[in-house]
Amino acid sequence: MSKIESRPMSAGLLNYLKFRNTVTQLGGGGRGPTFAQELPRFRYCFYLDILASELDEGVQNALHHLREQSDYCRILGSYPANSRLVGPVAEAVEALNAANAGKVNRGDLRLESLPGDKEGARQLNIGIVGYGSFGQYLSKKMGGIHSLRCIDPLDKSKEAEENGVEYFPAFESSSFFQGLDVVIIAVPMIELEETLDNLPLEKLRNKLVVEICPLSVYPRTILTRMLPPDTDILCTNPMFGPGLVSDGSSSSETSWDGLPFVYEKVRVADAKRADCFLSIFESARCQMVEMTAEDHDAYVADAEFVTHLTGRLLDRNLLPVTPVSSREYAALCEVAEITANDTFDLFYGMFKYNDRAKELLNKLRDNLASVERKLAAKEAYLAASAEMKNTDRQKLLAECRMLLREVAKSNHETIQEEEKPESNK
Repeated sequence: MSKIESRPMSAGLLNYLKFRNTVTQLGGGGRGPTFAQELPRFRYCFYLDILASELDEGVQNALHHLREQSDYCRILGSYPANSRLVGPVAEAVEALNAANAGKVNRGDLRLESLPGDKEGARQLNIGIVGYGSFGQYLSKKMGGIHSLRCIDPLDKSKEAEENGVEYFPAFESSSFFQGLDVVIIAVPMIELEETLDNLPLEKLRNKLVVEICPLSVYPRTILTRMLPPDTDILCTNPMFGPGLVSDGSSSSETSWDGLPFVYEKVRVADAKRADCFLSIFESARCQMVEMTAEDHDAYVADAEFVTHLTGRLLDRNLLPVTPVSSREYAALCEVAEITANDTFDLFYGMFKYNDRAKELLNKLRDNLASVERKLAAKEAYLAASAEMKNTDRQKLLAECRMLLREVAKSNHETIQEEEKPESNK
């Protein structure tokens, strides 16, 4: 170990840990300890620098043990031993070199930089299989940085030309895969296996294949089963996409700053290439979350399905445009607008490959029926109360009339009795 530093934990990481603990406690069936005991308001995270490769067996064992003991562990990077010095260390080396200038048998402390340091960021040749709305959305964001091409069974030449992407028809798949570094599979989850069946899988050898499905376990199973063993696999879920934002501008023009990008390095031999691809989203200031497919689906699958289901239930007839609206109403309008831009195939994939989807639908029906029963019960109660009040009022009026008649009759009889003695006289 060459360095250890402590820093206050960011609010984003603290909220993530609280959310994960909530899911864990609910899944365990018990309430467990409170957040105040487990996650105090002020916590610290530690940054470690070690002089070893991430792929060393000893380092792997240490990292596994660290993950068992800590709430959160993330590898920020693994860098070559002979890379370029920067910052205060580089300045100190330069100062020592200057001080030793002219001395006999002096040792030059300057390190030679790697070719990659001189060339800057590596430009990737990226191919997008399936140039639908999300494929076009990604190409707009990545255009100008990397070389892009796309392939689709439908004619997408016009859309590709508008986005500066080279288009290949489906029958030119062999030419499409030549020279590619990264292949992004941007098709609905229900079409993933069929799409791979129609691709020349031998052309995917020594390439990085990236899937961008809303769920991860099923795509990972398909990719690891069908792709050649020397194909790198990266399972991702960019938790953002095409649609309209609140100010009416296209979401492709908005920033990804702070938006979650969940990924798992399923099988990566060329770590530098994978890191270069991930740097596209990291440089856009996405919230990079490395997570296994099982954890991802446990945390995200139900929430995504319910969100898209709610958005599809709320159409414009239920959410008319109003000059004045609450924050809650605006949030519902935004959910409906964003989910309306996603295909039904995407939503069906969330339903088909989520084991709890039918249970969630039944729960939604039960909740709706419960709300309807409560509304009907409240309406019946108010109607009965009004009827009872009306009946009580009628009874009270009848009793008052009866009392008035009795009083009037009693007064009349009293007057008659007083008049009888006078007549006798």
